[in-house]
Amino acid sequence: MKISILLPYKENFSPEYPGAVSLFVYETSKISKFKKYINVYGNTNYKKIFNLKYTNINTKKALFNSQTKNYVEDFIKLEKKDNSSIIEVHNRPSYIHIINNYAKDKILTLYFHNDPLSMDGSKTIEQRKKLLKICYKIIFNSAWSKKRFLEGLENKFVNSNKLVIFYQSAQQGNLSL
Repeated sequence: MKISILLPYKENFSPEYPGAVSLFVYETSKISKFKKYINVYGNTNYKKIFNLKYTNINTKKALFNSQTKNYVEDFIKLEKKDNSSIIEVHNRPSYIHIINNYAKDKILTLYFHNDPLSMDGSKTIEQRKKLLKICYKIIFNSAWSKKRFLEGLENKFVNSNKLVIFYQSAQQGNLSL
């Protein structure tokens, strides 16, 4: 079993200037019993990287293409070689919609670290219903963000076993490399 974790495009997976998502991924992955099967993908410009298996995606700016779409398409090319069983996407529901076109046989998991209704790919009721259909699990960092995701959806989705709350925290102190 292999697990690929895709970070948001501008998230630094570095102890020098980490974002909240990177800290969460680092702290949870380093203690996971599946640690040796995890590969984190991202776009980090720093030389120091957290001490986990990491693949940097160097996407070049394209004049007429979306940088987000290029980033996800570059991830898909790498993922086809890595051939993970599970793809975990953090804070970018729009990535799930792109990845789903390629990864029909993969287990897709989406983490929301912020308001789902403010993100591309989960703003509308139809987008959120599609995410519920596509994803094996959708994980929220608070009851509030889960409640926001459910706004406007029928009651049958409220108790879906696909929707999980996982409260975030990070260890204080020195971030080991």
